Amino acid sequence: MHQIKKTCRLTSLLFAIVMLFSFHTGVSAGAITTPIDSLPRDTDVNEYVVQINGAGNKVLSYRVFSQGGNAHVLNTLSVKKDYVATHGCAVSSLTTVLSAHSQRYADYTPAMTYKKLEKRVFGLRSWKSNYSKSKRKQMPVSLYGITKILRYCKIKARYVRTFRDALAVREIKSHLKKGKPVIIEVNNHRQANGRISRAYNPKWANTKHTMVLLGMTDTGKVIVADSAYRPWSGTKQRIKFTTMEDLVHYMIPSKRISNSYYYQSADTNGGYILVY
Repeated sequence: MHQIKKTCRLTSLLFAIVMLFSFHTGVSAGAITTPIDSLPRDTDVNEYVVQINGAGNKVLSYRVFSQGGNAHVLNTLSVKKDYVATHGCAVSSLTTVLSAHSQRYADYTPAMTYKKLEKRVFGLRSWKSNYSKSKRKQMPVSLYGITKILRYCKIKARYVRTFRDALAVREIKSHLKKGKPVIIEVNNHRQANGRISRAYNPKWANTKHTMVLLGMTDTGKVIVADSAYRPWSGTKQRIKFTTMEDLVHYMIPSKRISNSYYYQSADTNGGYILVY
């Protein structure tokens, strides 16, 4: 009898362990990811449409644009130096998000977004105050401005202006694993909790740069939609891969608040946007 009770207790314990393991496996399986084998390796093109698994069992088609408007050939680039080529990373990122999250603006190009949508949302006066300047002095749309446009387009978004690195990594990865994108601002210097290194590091930006994080792969990599060319990434240009733990050190936490629609400084226009 004692042996039978012991065997029953052991069986119950094993059953409990199996159920606990199954529960945690289910939680892990609940994360929305995109298989890395389904993602492209050669995206050095003018525009690439990538399929990303999104919330609600949807497959989202994101249009990712080359900021210069031309694909690279033998690492050279010949473009007309218009606004999008020189300052268009932010409007390209915004247009990428619109392409998958707004039926009305799904066919917009970055040029259409800044010429039409920015003018409509910000008003003619604010729009002209930026674009009437010389090309060099025109500024990209700020993260605050992007948030305002997303909300105008009925896309819920939350602008996180400042952050601590570890918390940002957790929040962004959690958001991406729900099948929802994040727009970020990166710098040409690494940082740790707002303390910026003096060493120049152009891995993700020559100066300041805006990109979209589209989701996570099943291998734990962040899927980055990037309008710029980076030699280190080889043929992976419109779509790049990295870890959030590394990328956060190129992001910029704001130090002051600005409600300018256009970029002013790293101190006032850093942070990230959670798109819902």
